[in-house]
Amino acid sequence: MQFDEPDWAALADQHQREVSRRKRMKAAGGVLAAVVAVGGITAVAATASSSSGKPKADPTVLVEATSLPPQQPDSSGDPSPAESPSGSPSPSASPSPSASASPSRSASRSPSKSPSAKASSAPAAPPDPLTVISSAATDTAPLTPAGLLPAATMQIGGKTWTRLADAQTATCYQATTGGLGDVLAAQGCRSMLRVTYTSGNSAVTIGVAVLDSKAQADAVMAGFKGQVQGLVPSGHASYCTSTGCANTHASVGRYVYLTVSGTQKPGGTTADATATAAGPSFAATTRAQLLARGSAH
Repeated sequence: MQFDEPDWAALADQHQREVSRRKRMKAAGGVLAAVVAVGGITAVAATASSSSGKPKADPTVLVEATSLPPQQPDSSGDPSPAESPSGSPSPSASPSPSASASPSRSASRSPSKSPSAKASSAPAAPPDPLTVISSAATDTAPLTPAGLLPAATMQIGGKTWTRLADAQTATCYQATTGGLGDVLAAQGCRSMLRVTYTSGNSAVTIGVAVLDSKAQADAVMAGFKGQVQGLVPSGHASYCTSTGCANTHASVGRYVYLTVSGTQKPGGTTADATATAAGPSFAATTRAQLLARGSAH
């Protein structure tokens, strides 16, 4: 019995075709798996992007990008920028919406400085001293003869003047003469402050009538008559207790300030040239001290 021998060449060709087919199927399965994997990643990325309010990525572009050949360095050694098949720039090149919105949010939070805020930071101007001492309501600092004229000595007219006495009289007419008490009483005079300075036998007494307002002080000046009485301690010869001595009178704010100048020698109203010459300087010093009260508030 004779067997036909197989066609070994034909079998070999068939086997080779089967091996090639299996290889192609295996390769195709790998590509399909890669595509499915990339599609899954793209779907997850698109879901995360949509939940954060950013634009969704195009999965088609990402899948096609995976089939591009690896980047080849150019002649300088730096990689050339990759482009998508459509020629449009890569999605990562576009600015993020959140980044572009950040400056506007920061700008909206910064507070604006209004002109009124700048004005409120400026220091307030100090009050005018004359305005302060023009009313008892604003002129509230303590007031005493020694506090108003505290100097133990003064240099006036080339001479040294020494403080001899001071007093504060609640009833103004008791420290005045010649009808001045009536004028002061009509305007509600609260008290009379007096201080006496002497140089040898020459004497000057400064008086300050305290009223409640500038209007009252102006009214006293309008009807002024008489003078303040000279003040000396007990045991000293009195001087200028009646009219006839050199005197000055003026007002500032709510005050009327006066001087009377004479001698302590016997004779009462005997004129004294040294005291008469010094009277206006004592008056100017008193005015300055009264204005200083307004500056101290």
